Amino acid sequence: MMSTRGANFLERWMAEHLPEVVTDDPAAISDLTDQAMEAAHLEGIEVAEIYEQVGSVFEVIAEAMQHREASPADEMVLDLLAARLAREASITEKQAGELIERLGTDWDSLLNEAHFLKELEGRLGQE
Repeated sequence: MMSTRGANFLERWMAEHLPEVVTDDPAAISDLTDQAMEAAHLEGIEVAEIYEQVGSVFEVIAEAMQHREASPADEMVLDLLAARLAREASITEKQAGELIERLGTDWDSLLNEAHFLKELEGRLGQE
């Protein structure tokens, strides 16, 4: 019978260390995975114990990060970001919010997509 020590460790580690933000950024998730594996090693838990119980640690952390509940402070920051994007790209705050929801918070990506959206709307309006 396999021990559940690895899964219990990972569950406890995630509860204590995952940030309270929603993300699907592979680099951030990979960094968190590395941190979890290092912490397990420091506690004397073999990586194999964790993988035997949960399979892909990256996938477990990614799933957890995609289902985090945003705090009121996170919502306020996203609202401010949407307002700034709307102003700078001349799109609506609703459109800006949808872009942030779809693309995340990388400013350059958001600005590029917002400008593309505005250009597309202009072309469609001329037809």
